[in-house]
Amino acid sequence: MEEAWIRTVQRLFYPIMCVFGLPASLVTIAVLWKGNLEMSKSIIYYLVSLSVANFLLILVVTVFRDIFYFYVDITLWWPHPSCGVSNWIYFTCVYSLTWLTVAFTFDRYVIVCCMNLKLRYCKPSITRGIIIGVYVGAFLVAMPTFWMYVPVRTLQPDGTLFHICTLHRNLSMIPFLSIYDHIQTSVWIVFPLVSLVLTNGLTVWYITITTRLRQGLKKGSAGKDVEDPEVARRKKSVTLLAMITISFLAHWLPKMFIKVIERLTYPPVNRYDFYHPVNVVRMLSNMLIVLSSFSNMCIYSLTITKFREELIRGAKSSLALAFKRPHSSLPSSKPIKVFTI
Repeated sequence: MEEAWIRTVQRLFYPIMCVFGLPASLVTIAVLWKGNLEMSKSIIYYLVSLSVANFLLILVVTVFRDIFYFYVDITLWWPHPSCGVSNWIYFTCVYSLTWLTVAFTFDRYVIVCCMNLKLRYCKPSITRGIIIGVYVGAFLVAMPTFWMYVPVRTLQPDGTLFHICTLHRNLSMIPFLSIYDHIQTSVWIVFPLVSLVLTNGLTVWYITITTRLRQGLKKGSAGKDVEDPEVARRKKSVTLLAMITISFLAHWLPKMFIKVIERLTYPPVNRYDFYHPVNVVRMLSNMLIVLSSFSNMCIYSLTITKFREELIRGAKSSLALAFKRPHSSLPSSKPIKVFTI
């Protein structure tokens, strides 16, 4: 029996993302936390928390789940509960990423549109509390997934038996988990999506209206177009917000869409039929989510000038350290210059 092409793609994709995606997430976290990006602490906190959740997500998916389940029989290396634990952590990261994105867009909405509220809400201490609350809440809400996923023996193309971590076959027979499985769709699909569209739409609308008013007043008073630093700052803020939102929707919307399709399909799709279109799209969506950890660094590099500068500076320093020539054993009165700028 020949292996499905989507499984072959996954076998290659996850190790590659492990090699490139994990370092990209770590570099993003380091640059955001240590770099002098001239951004408010609230923005830095949100971007770092999103990067940490991305790192944990790719770590769990690539290392502790798919790579081991593709190349190593889990029952030989990991105890039986490891399947539930890995998915518990996975959904904790999923919920964290989703609701941290919503929290970040709401924070930008408040600071742009609500002048009175932002003095009390947009503070580093409040931001830290929200981030911690999202992580703790996501951890608790994802707890039932520990019992939803179990190692299941499957037949491989070569005829051997293998254990993969998958959804419980008799989930519909367990009322609590069955109800939770359906509510789960609203927790990280419907509510966050509606919140993102609403807050971003109001923010963009408010900035567009106020920018036109400011430009009209300045042009009327000066008699010509005048560069407005406040307008430029708002445009940069909207660009960053728009790119993060678009990236989130591009990477997560296919997964959200296929989850809804799975809920509406009757009879339920056999998750072990790797040639079924629904399963193929679901597995491609999972790979797209993992890819977001690498693409986020590209987005920050394109939209945040200081981030790009810090990234280049760090790369140059790393190359200088890697290719630095060993010091000569002979004494020298002058220091050795490795590069000439």
